[in-house]
Amino acid sequence: MTYEVLCDAELIRRVADRDRQAFGELYARHAVAMGATARRVCRRPELAEDATQEAFLSLWRDAGGFSPRAGAPTAWVHTIVHNRSVDVLRRVLAAERRSEHDDLELSLLPSLAPSSHDAARARECEARLADAVAALPDAQREAIELAYYDGLSQREIADRLALPLGTVKGRVRLALKRLALDEDVRALTR
Repeated sequence: MTYEVLCDAELIRRVADRDRQAFGELYARHAVAMGATARRVCRRPELAEDATQEAFLSLWRDAGGFSPRAGAPTAWVHTIVHNRSVDVLRRVLAAERRSEHDDLELSLLPSLAPSSHDAARARECEARLADAVAALPDAQREAIELAYYDGLSQREIADRLALPLGTVKGRVRLALKRLALDEDVRALTR
């Protein structure tokens, strides 16, 4: 059968039955005009392409919804492309507005980078804490370093040092108590 002789309404009916050749003929007849409609609405070639593709996909899926009583097939096809073009344009513009809004809000946020004063104070605090940890008895210092610098749990420290868990817990507790009593360390928490 030669599809070129069929009217648009018959092609749409066949597309509703999933006839690929009818769809191809409908595409050949209307792709240029649909693309022009999409370009007029979208005003951006890449968006017009997307809208045209979405329109033809919609036509493929929803061809069964066409009724010749509702209007001319050409008007129905162009309504689909117009609606898809508006949808694509709205979606892109909304995303661009969100992006611009997000950029503006980010520019208004205070910098997360520490000021030179804050960085100097942090280095001073780190040095004082390191000195306080270094002043701990060796066994307590080792337990604290393994826990806080190496990130080991008390069970892992006990396994690594081949000590009872209670001994490790006691060493950590005593070390934290000494650090809490250390004036330099207390100054860090103010």
